[in-house]
Amino acid sequence: MPDIAFATSGSTGPPVTWLRTEDQLQAEVTLVHETVLGSARFGRIVSYAPPGHLYGRLYGRELPRLADIPVTGLWDEPLTVPPLDDGVPTLLVCLPSTWQLLARHVPALARHGRVTALHSTGPATPAAHHVAGRLTDTGFRAHELLGSTETGAVAHRPVAGERTSGLPWRLLPDVETLPGSVADGDAAARRLRVASPRLARRAGTEAPPADWELPDLVAPAGPRAFHHLGRASRLVKVNGVRCDLARVEDLVRARCPGLDVVCAPVSDPVRGEHYEVFYAAPGPVDPAAVRRSLGRLPSGLPAPRAVHRVPHIPRSSTGKVRTAELTAARPAQEAEHV
Repeated sequence: MPDIAFATSGSTGPPVTWLRTEDQLQAEVTLVHETVLGSARFGRIVSYAPPGHLYGRLYGRELPRLADIPVTGLWDEPLTVPPLDDGVPTLLVCLPSTWQLLARHVPALARHGRVTALHSTGPATPAAHHVAGRLTDTGFRAHELLGSTETGAVAHRPVAGERTSGLPWRLLPDVETLPGSVADGDAAARRLRVASPRLARRAGTEAPPADWELPDLVAPAGPRAFHHLGRASRLVKVNGVRCDLARVEDLVRARCPGLDVVCAPVSDPVRGEHYEVFYAAPGPVDPAAVRRSLGRLPSGLPAPRAVHRVPHIPRSSTGKVRTAELTAARPAQEAEHV
């Protein structure tokens, strides 16, 4: 059987196609089912993740097929409430935005008592922690996967309300870590480098790489466990779509010459991560022109949540943007929502 192709979004450069074998897909589904989900028997899977994405393919197609579980695909109907009134053991395959929907149906989830949620493609949102916290001791369970198109899932942890931030990530059984790049001279924070038999093969190459370094910064937390400290690059995921903030800045500067432009990552209650654009100019600049430039971003590159015109971009003596100072002033500035 030919290898199965999964492409990165192209938001950090040209799209890259990564190939996986059927055996790799089956191995990942089996590992996650046994290790993360405890070999639970589900009577139904409801997936909000599109099957063209690796995560959606694995848990909206491969797991239902291997475990002979009926599946309902709601990736084209993200506001549709899953069945919650019949008590059938249910696995919800969630995107970051799915939790806003679930937060409106906490009583029904509590009454059902046999729902498990699987989360990936971006950090668990405040809504996810809210739902999990309110459903403690009801039978509801939630788990988060960490990984990428290149690696597949590499680690997992429960989503457990306010307690989640202190919980370490644990490697899946077939994943090993290697010494990663040091971040900004801090030996305690290294990029996550992994080796696994499930690493994908880049199209045009003969074999998968021996290992892969992700942009995630981690610190050890005991054997085969780590704490996640953030991302080393200026990469954010907006509902699973990767976005390089430096690339957006370059595009805006090219289309609106003379602007001092900064893209700042922000937390988002629906998508987990997002970004906003801040700009300053020596003279009057029509905000509509900036919005138009952002409306013509390359296909697949997410638009910012909002655009802010500021008097100046605060920087340190070495020219680094003082992001915290910039975003702290946001409510007082004029925002142009995109």
